[in-house]
Amino acid sequence: MDWSTWIDKKVYSRLKFALPAFLNQTCELCLEKNNDVGFICSSCEDSLPQVKHRCQMCATALPNQGYCGQCLHKKPAFDYSHSSFTYAAPIDAWLQRLKSKRRTEWAHKLASLMLLKQPHNLSEVDAFTFVPSTRWSLVKRGYNPAELIARELGSALDKPVITKLATRSHSREQKDLNRHQRINNVGLHFHPTRKKLKGEHIVLIDDVMTTGSTAHSMALILKDAGAGQVGIWCLARTPKH
Repeated sequence: MDWSTWIDKKVYSRLKFALPAFLNQTCELCLEKNNDVGFICSSCEDSLPQVKHRCQMCATALPNQGYCGQCLHKKPAFDYSHSSFTYAAPIDAWLQRLKSKRRTEWAHKLASLMLLKQPHNLSEVDAFTFVPSTRWSLVKRGYNPAELIARELGSALDKPVITKLATRSHSREQKDLNRHQRINNVGLHFHPTRKKLKGEHIVLIDDVMTTGSTAHSMALILKDAGAGQVGIWCLARTPKH
């Protein structure tokens, strides 16, 4: 073995042990030394995108506490919703690492952020479930991001995660559709299974809520299956344009 190879191996072996320790002590955002438990420091936690008031039904941002006009006009099938953050930087980029880059370790990180801003009524919740992926999405990606987050939350909060309450067939991409088109698009592609509930208080976990059409369709299925109450808990809610 020549000297260059020996040095390379020595440097690699040192970095292999030193680099993770360095990264664990560095804030993901500001890159300053982080003495806190999470992957970002407390100062950066306070700077994450969120709003003071949200609709108590659909979690859309409001200037004051209460309900939005849309929910007052037509109540959705779910009973309440909670969004931990607003879908904006850096939440959007972090979520894309989980969804598009196959960085599954981000499920744990994003769940840890959700636990910082969790619903106040979790003690009343019996179980979690999650928005199912299409079969094609599971084949292409290899996992369901919402399921990974739900399992992280269930483990942290000692809540069971109920699976196979609904299936999802392939539908058009939601991002280019307006609200009415999204509701019609989603409603046709969620399907109940034979699995039944017995009056449980279920919280549906999702990564992002945009119009609430997915949550509405899933809540209809969960209540038809026997859920007594259905809440929504998402990582982020998209702001209204």
